Amino acid sequence: MTKKPVVVALAMAFSSTAYAQQVEQITEFDEVLVTATRISEKASDSSRSVVVVDEEELQEAQSTSVADILRNEANVNVGNGPRASSQGVEIRGLGGQRVLQTIDGARQNTSSGHRGTYFMDPELLSSVEVVRGPASSLWGSGAIGGVVAQNTKSAKEMLDEGDTFGGYLKQGFESNGDNTKTSGAVYGVADTFDWLINGSYNDSNNIKSGNDKTLSNSGSQRSSGLMKFGWEPSDDQRLQFSGRFSDTDELVPSNPAVEVGSSVPLIQRRTKDRNFILEYALSPSTNPYLDLNSTLYWNHTDYDEDRVTKNQLDSTEYETVGFSINNTSIFGGTTLTYGVDGYQDKINTVRDDFGQAGQRPNDIDGKATVWGAFAQARVNITESVYVEPALRYDTYDNESINLSESSDDNAWSPSLGLVWNTNSWLTLSARYDGAFRAPSIEEMYSTGTHYCIPPIPGFLPGGLCNTFETNPNLKAEKAKNKELKADMRFTDLAGDDELAITLNVFRNDVDDFIEQSVSNPLMGIPGLEQTTSWNNVDDARLTGFEFTTRYRIGQTRMILNYGQTEGKDRDSNEYLSDIPAHKLGVDLSQGIMEGDMKLGTRVTHVAQQDNLPEGNLNDYDSYTLWDVYVAWEPAMGTFEGLRVDFAIENIGDDEYRQAWNTLYGQGRNMKLSARYHF
Repeated sequence: MTKKPVVVALAMAFSSTAYAQQVEQITEFDEVLVTATRISEKASDSSRSVVVVDEEELQEAQSTSVADILRNEANVNVGNGPRASSQGVEIRGLGGQRVLQTIDGARQNTSSGHRGTYFMDPELLSSVEVVRGPASSLWGSGAIGGVVAQNTKSAKEMLDEGDTFGGYLKQGFESNGDNTKTSGAVYGVADTFDWLINGSYNDSNNIKSGNDKTLSNSGSQRSSGLMKFGWEPSDDQRLQFSGRFSDTDELVPSNPAVEVGSSVPLIQRRTKDRNFILEYALSPSTNPYLDLNSTLYWNHTDYDEDRVTKNQLDSTEYETVGFSINNTSIFGGTTLTYGVDGYQDKINTVRDDFGQAGQRPNDIDGKATVWGAFAQARVNITESVYVEPALRYDTYDNESINLSESSDDNAWSPSLGLVWNTNSWLTLSARYDGAFRAPSIEEMYSTGTHYCIPPIPGFLPGGLCNTFETNPNLKAEKAKNKELKADMRFTDLAGDDELAITLNVFRNDVDDFIEQSVSNPLMGIPGLEQTTSWNNVDDARLTGFEFTTRYRIGQTRMILNYGQTEGKDRDSNEYLSDIPAHKLGVDLSQGIMEGDMKLGTRVTHVAQQDNLPEGNLNDYDSYTLWDVYVAWEPAMGTFEGLRVDFAIENIGDDEYRQAWNTLYGQGRNMKLSARYHF
């Protein structure tokens, strides 16, 4: 299934030698990775499968969540339904804690039940980078599916050359959910100092799925802010402090990925997220051995929940303190990046059992401590061939303070990449990555009652409760990924044009999947389950590919991407759940008015997902969504400094449901925003 695209792509590449003499350096399609791979490199030079969404694309998308920004990328999906506050990113069939999230290089480790973990307002971002596939050799635990790296705005990026002060005001509106979005910023530079203050506020009502159906309890209010201060005492040093906050208030089901029901009560959830980062960089131009980057960070997330139908008050607090120090040294034809990092996660929960004594989960008081060291080299073998060996060692300790239990383990994460720049237009690479995800405190040490079934006269006169069982012997998930990549770049094929073609083929073997298991000892009768625990179950094999083509001629641009992933249990050969359906996306745009205006249309087709585990009777039909968008930003004249974006998403108001989601996706939505930059 995955061999044909490789053959086609390589045939295309080697039949194109006639163009080799015409090739010049690509400019528009050479995105630069800043943090996702922990080194600054062009996407075309990386042996990993990467995606970069720049600020222009962020403006066009007008998204309300980070996950939604990435919904059109190959083998990247939005999980948990249409409620923006609960959406998460899934990469190649893996999501949740299997995808590492970072903000300005600082890990975001918050994860708790059905609660959302992506708090960043896209309005505060300058770019989003995604690594598809394991990256534990760089980041340690959690990156067995990939990495989502979010980079916030800075004054120097936003100021025009020669300016020392600036700002903007922006107002947006979405018709679906009557969502109003207000944001603004001021920023400046004074000698060796620069500063930025950025804020935003979103207020939305209930959203509608296709055919004008309202999703109850899907409105929310969110305020976000970012401050960033930088000091450069010399040309080769920078000290930067940044702080970010996000407050979300919403009346939603306890599991926002479903509707309110008898086992899913309605709650008033207030989420407060705080993040502070101190960074120092030292990079003397005369010293090839010193390119130092260090980061110290603190994250705190607080979920306060009023179970309004139960008259119960719950709270969940996460805190992470961490640091990272890495340096890059160049020794002739070898570039070596190495460093150490560590972090401590703390979780504290309070579960109110008012009116349900003994029928709620017990409180959790725990911490996880992780230390790691890594090294990655780029060694030139010849002028056109280099290898990228990397190795990381992590040791981690999980402790349940309230249960006086603890466990510890360690993991090695090796990787090896081989890159061959066959000529100026074709780069081939192959790589292997080992990765792991350490079990969380909740997975190992949850206790108390999961849920209860009320008394049933004549059958269950005393009712029945399901309780959590601890599993201190839970093993880490482990991944072994093999990947091939072909990257082709051409210019001047038909004049003022550029063509970029990228193909990645992968096979990721993941052992000791951690899944929540509910026992059913009473003759297999549903509803009579007695215990819940997290266990190592499946040994999965995920295979697939991503194919992306981008072409520009003059002011006409076309992007085509296709991704597919197949997941099976290696022992039973049975299909796995949560694997995305095949997805094809086409984006065509045209610049007019000397580039001041851009008109675009986007079509996304998602195939039927019929690769279901045995006994799964769900029906996930295929669907096609059509969007149009317009961006206007005059470069000079009376309206210089103004930018207007307009889009209509899901023009046909189609009713569709993404595979494995319970809720239907958002219906027709018109978006309009205006930003004035001064």
